[in-house]
Amino acid sequence: DKSPLLKIKKVSSLKVGHPVRNYVEKRKIPANQHHRLYYAPKFNQWVNSILPGKLSDKYDEPRLITPFIDKSGNLFGFAGRSFDPKASLRYITIMIDEDQNKIFGLDQVDFNKKYYVTEGQIDSLFLSNAVAMAGADGNSRGLENVENAVFMFDNEPRNLEIVNRMQKVIDKGHKVVILSDNIQKYGKDINDMIINGLKSVDVELMLDNNTYSGIEARLALTIWKRV
Repeated sequence: DKSPLLKIKKVSSLKVGHPVRNYVEKRKIPANQHHRLYYAPKFNQWVNSILPGKLSDKYDEPRLITPFIDKSGNLFGFAGRSFDPKASLRYITIMIDEDQNKIFGLDQVDFNKKYYVTEGQIDSLFLSNAVAMAGADGNSRGLENVENAVFMFDNEPRNLEIVNRMQKVIDKGHKVVILSDNIQKYGKDINDMIINGLKSVDVELMLDNNTYSGIEARLALTIWKRV
């Protein structure tokens, strides 16, 4: 059931010049992905129309919605991203079905070939075959054919939480992207890299050239976290 999404607008349907469309274009999100993003002018009110009483109705704000849709086309959750750079809660993730894993892109991904697992939902929109883990704590629940997965975490060597997540993925024998220090200048995530002038094909090539597993991954992580 996708009916809650009918109450809000797809970014692809917003008029040219609309502030939300401008925001998405400024972030260089490909036009062919705009239909996967939605705009909720009053986020709390919209959430409460799905799950009554879930959020306070005293304060409300617009948010960009990334819906979590399963293979059958059912909406089971979503994340709302604030447009305010100073927001105390940049992302709010709401699960309609608490039994589901917080994964964006299940309706689009092909688990039978190589796929990327990113931290941010927006990052996944730049890659040819990807999902995003909302609340990416390094687990792989809900993913199929994990041997085809390549995990991509934010490029922040000083962030202990990210280093620990990468360690978890390596310990489970999964493949992980560890970027060399000459790539640091492009930014901390895929969207930064695109904004800083790289094309999606260049980014994928870079990810593939910096994918490790096993002993090689342990060694690369040891070097990376000292950057």
